[in-house]
Amino acid sequence: MAIIKRYIKKNGQKKVCYQAQVYVKGFRLKCKTFKNKTEAYVWHDKQKEQFLKNPSEFYQEKESIFFSECFKQYVEEAFPLLKPATKQAYEARFRYFTKGPLSTINMEYLNAKYIHTWINWLKKHHTAKNKRRKTFRHELQLLSAILNWYRNFVDEDFNIPITKQHRQLCHYKPVPPQRPDYYARPEELRDWIKWLKEHRSNPIYWQLATFMVLTGARVGEACGMCWDSIDLKYKQARVIQRMGWDHNTKKPYLEETTKTSASVRVLLLSSELISVLREMKEESENEMALLFTDKQGEALRYNAIQSAFNAGFKALGLPWRSTHILRHSYATGALIATKDISSVQASLGHTSSRMTEKYAKVIALLNNGVAEKTAKFFDIFNKQKVSE
Repeated sequence: MAIIKRYIKKNGQKKVCYQAQVYVKGFRLKCKTFKNKTEAYVWHDKQKEQFLKNPSEFYQEKESIFFSECFKQYVEEAFPLLKPATKQAYEARFRYFTKGPLSTINMEYLNAKYIHTWINWLKKHHTAKNKRRKTFRHELQLLSAILNWYRNFVDEDFNIPITKQHRQLCHYKPVPPQRPDYYARPEELRDWIKWLKEHRSNPIYWQLATFMVLTGARVGEACGMCWDSIDLKYKQARVIQRMGWDHNTKKPYLEETTKTSASVRVLLLSSELISVLREMKEESENEMALLFTDKQGEALRYNAIQSAFNAGFKALGLPWRSTHILRHSYATGALIATKDISSVQASLGHTSSRMTEKYAKVIALLNNGVAEKTAKFFDIFNKQKVSE
């Protein structure tokens, strides 16, 4: 017997439901979801009673379906509902599922051993020799999404056989541990923005870098921002859309949505950033135009942004090769300056403070008096005055 509390997403909101599962001798025979716990218990007890009266009714043969058919159904039914960026990321990995050891496996017999064999097959794939590839973690995540969809919409009795061992096996090349100080210091950012000013003919790159450093906005949010979202008088910017880039052609496209619901937010702009934006505003005549464009007035390509940013990092001997380091740096700097994690979380658009803590790597520095207060509490050297 098992009554499991679950959460389902409906109309963008999380709702609680209860899943009743009927087990007999360790095997799950039936499963059904209810809105409240009482209904789940009543149904479960009734099913258990019926099983004791007539066990043969519960053991019904299921229609066999192969993984290739399951994958085809997933692509037809679930795939069109995904966001464009997710679609492109998944499409690039479809070849690992259409051809391979999993395609001929019956879903009824799919277990951890078959997934283990599939991961070993991935490691021998010709794409595994790519210098930049160190893991097949994203391929395993896509498999998990397919199997979750199969359990939710096709077979409720299906158990997903992905284990922790599989996640470990996906990493087949040694990856150096991430530095604990994964953020750029103020002096490093100043030198880097200065380098972009002096060595890039288009000033848009140092302006974009300044905007990202001082707001913590994602590169897609910054590139997708229009002038009608900027209020120079009240020093605010509204994040309501983002720029995406095609996985194959690298062409930019504007999405009238954000990464998550929490990403829709208002950014408070500093006086220094307002002065930069005022200069940019004088050159722009269209209120609906994008803030950051190339010399032809078109949206910036991500590979052009990354190339400009990385050239500066490399020239100054800095270890980073990603635009996302600016978001980490903002989170860390804002947390050190304000010591208010809830405000930093709101400005970054995170759904939880745990994610903000991952971005801000110096949580321990926020309370510098912890050592002094602890020593005073224990008073090992008996320095406190004892009242008579």
